[in-house]
Amino acid sequence: TNTIASLVKDADGNYTTADGKPVCIALTGELAWLGGNSLEAYVDKYGEQMFDVESFNTLKGKADAEGNVVLNDESLELLVKVITFSSEWNETADDAAAYLVWGESFDEVDYDSTVGMYKVDDYTIRYVTQNYIDINYFFTSCTSTWLVHEGLYEAGRDSTGTLESTNYGTSAETSMSYGPYKIESFQPDRQIVFVQNENWYGYEKNDDGSLVSYTNFEVDGEKRQQYQTTRYVIDVMDEAAAKQAFLKGELSSWAPSAEELPTYSTSDQLYQVDETYTLSFFFNTNVDALKEMDRSKGNTNSVVLSNTNFRKAFSLAVDRDEFVTATAGYKPAYALMNNLYFYDVYNDPTSSYRSSDPAMQAICNLYGVEYGDGTPYATLKDAYNSITGYNLTEAKALMATACKELVEAGLYTEGQPINIRIGWAAGALTSADNNQLALMEKFLNAAVEGSGFGAVTLEAVGNIEDRYSAVPSGEYAIGFGAWGGAAFYPFRNLQVYCDSDQYSINEAACWDPATETLTLTVDGEDVTMTWKDWSNALIGNGRFSQASNELKLEITAQLEQHFLEKYYRIPLAGTTACEMLAFKVSYYTEDYNIMYGFGGLRLMKYNYTDAEWAEFVAEQGGTVDYE
Repeated sequence: TNTIASLVKDADGNYTTADGKPVCIALTGELAWLGGNSLEAYVDKYGEQMFDVESFNTLKGKADAEGNVVLNDESLELLVKVITFSSEWNETADDAAAYLVWGESFDEVDYDSTVGMYKVDDYTIRYVTQNYIDINYFFTSCTSTWLVHEGLYEAGRDSTGTLESTNYGTSAETSMSYGPYKIESFQPDRQIVFVQNENWYGYEKNDDGSLVSYTNFEVDGEKRQQYQTTRYVIDVMDEAAAKQAFLKGELSSWAPSAEELPTYSTSDQLYQVDETYTLSFFFNTNVDALKEMDRSKGNTNSVVLSNTNFRKAFSLAVDRDEFVTATAGYKPAYALMNNLYFYDVYNDPTSSYRSSDPAMQAICNLYGVEYGDGTPYATLKDAYNSITGYNLTEAKALMATACKELVEAGLYTEGQPINIRIGWAAGALTSADNNQLALMEKFLNAAVEGSGFGAVTLEAVGNIEDRYSAVPSGEYAIGFGAWGGAAFYPFRNLQVYCDSDQYSINEAACWDPATETLTLTVDGEDVTMTWKDWSNALIGNGRFSQASNELKLEITAQLEQHFLEKYYRIPLAGTTACEMLAFKVSYYTEDYNIMYGFGGLRLMKYNYTDAEWAEFVAEQGGTVDYE
């Protein structure tokens, strides 16, 4: 470990390590000394209670794009002033070394030609990424690898066609497993069977020849047995067959459909967890496109969707608590991201974006809910928790305003009916879809009553190959769909709405985020960028990518609020994943966490042996009751 005394000065008066590595003060980078937090984060949090803020700001003015300051006598003196300012912080000049980083100097390279994956040795792979990514998030993104067995891979090569290929991994014989399980058999479109891989490094062999493994980390204070399953069979079958197999004790788990879910809603064996996906209505608000849809796509007066007040009223008219009753497993949604999004999960497992003050404030602002003296809510959290997204009184007033605006613009004649086709589903419509549609039509007609608008009729359309592109292309005025995933990346969430280089934007007919600008207040200063640039500003090489999490939260929350205020997209419901677990097995925990679920197959425990389970099922008459 380097100390200040062990450093040397170069010809320019800058400190280096004894072997010539450059040394810098890390202002915004993660520091082990601070438990993975940055010095900037602590200064932002505690201010002059703990730190010499003036000296810190002077250092900040000397920082490079990565938030590092070259260490010399001047910057060292400033750092010491920062950390020794308060006796409560309890640090001395000797502790300054804990805030330093050092590294190698490399020749400039052509990045485009070096980005990729390289073998270092038999046990090491080096990844070179085009943009900076935190190592933890990099590991999260590695959901699979590209490791293959060279002999089998090469033996299966086929160069006879125009495309060179290999049959590697297409059968048990052409595969090589390197994890806790290996393929025993594989029948395409029918079944795959995995058994314990006796060559896996994590197994020990018992006296009877069976394999046992324990976690290399502690779970609830001790290492636990893992991978108790000796044989894992995956069968391909339709939903009806899966249900019958589960009830006959042939499957360890089964996912009931939305229609079947109410039957098992009170079962102790039902595991229901939130998913990251938020179902929304997204619109085409382009006047010319809406007029064309009124002429040729089966709509009547869908041009009303071009009016912001109409769309806002639409949102406020929806009783989401009632809407979700049409489909078992749905939950009301009022924002783009739900409570499964975490902004610093590796350092703080409680770092929920949705529970942060900026994120809660953004949604309170969106729905006009206040807290404090003279309001029903004492705290921000109380105000946020009160939000339902439903305000029929305001919706009716907005509908009246919208009608007046549309009539004055010559886009609508008072009293005329409104008929709008909705791109609803990729498959055939279900009874749940029809129930949702009926509720939505009821909500809208309650809002337009007395406003000057005629009755509203909605038509859901199923069996659409790509409804997400059919809306911006002008086939439908409204689409019903979801965005989700990337739960540990809330700071890049706005990309799916703003960055057309990376995503197909559902609302593309409404605006051009690459040219439309937005001004946000950042650290007390007004900053103007395009929406597209804002969506990339907090990640990679973005302008604020090295900023503190606190600042990133403020920016993300402002972006979420301002985007939702456009009403190009109306959040309606969140989805859940539902699973029935057989009595034969138990998950390790009943407490769900998005990082590890309920413990999964890795920590799954068995309540019966195979023989005991067969006997139990027979005692039940061949069908197990889970209701």
